[in-house]
Amino acid sequence: MTSRLTIPEAIRQLFDLDMAGLSPQLKYKAMSLERNGLIKVEKESKVQRKKLYLAPGQLTVLYNALLLNAVFPDPKQVKAIFTEPLQRQHCAGIVQSMFEGSNSLMGIALSSSAAREFTLALAGDFDLYHNRLPNPFSVLPQLALGDNLSLMHALLAQSAAMNPADNLLLAYLQGDLDKAMTLLSSMDNDAVEPLRLHIEKAHRQAVEFDDLLEQFRNL
Repeated sequence: MTSRLTIPEAIRQLFDLDMAGLSPQLKYKAMSLERNGLIKVEKESKVQRKKLYLAPGQLTVLYNALLLNAVFPDPKQVKAIFTEPLQRQHCAGIVQSMFEGSNSLMGIALSSSAAREFTLALAGDFDLYHNRLPNPFSVLPQLALGDNLSLMHALLAQSAAMNPADNLLLAYLQGDLDKAMTLLSSMDNDAVEPLRLHIEKAHRQAVEFDDLLEQFRNL
């Protein structure tokens, strides 16, 4: 019988890390994925607190989720890649543009063959629940970059001053929807059409939510 693993134990086993090499941010990201329902766990009641163990069949889900989280910092977006085909295709395009022709990103060495296979798997019908994605990273970006910084954030911050589309995406990822809408107004929207639709929808929902809060305050 295979012994049960806690999430930190599973991360150490999956990515061959020792205790000193296990970043608190990596554990935090994994727990965020558990809280949003992507990673399933079993709870064991103890005298003082409940201990969480990975549910059967979740080791591969955790592995793939953390690889995707290296690029996409928002746990909700990682979950959407698993559950929403359109979001998965959109993110596959982002990954392809990031990895294409690169041997390293932000000083992190990439395996070109694994990066290509990772991109093709994400763009295809690869089963993220039962098969492990190829790992293109020599070191997980969550460990190499630290400070809760994703690979995409780092790359976008590096290039944002030169590339308006990257500046737009960075504003969106940082949650500054007003800035993103301002940037959109000065861009050729056809060049960023899918992102434009997503940002406009998110901004509209944020405005509607603010209006609803204001109504409650005035009751």
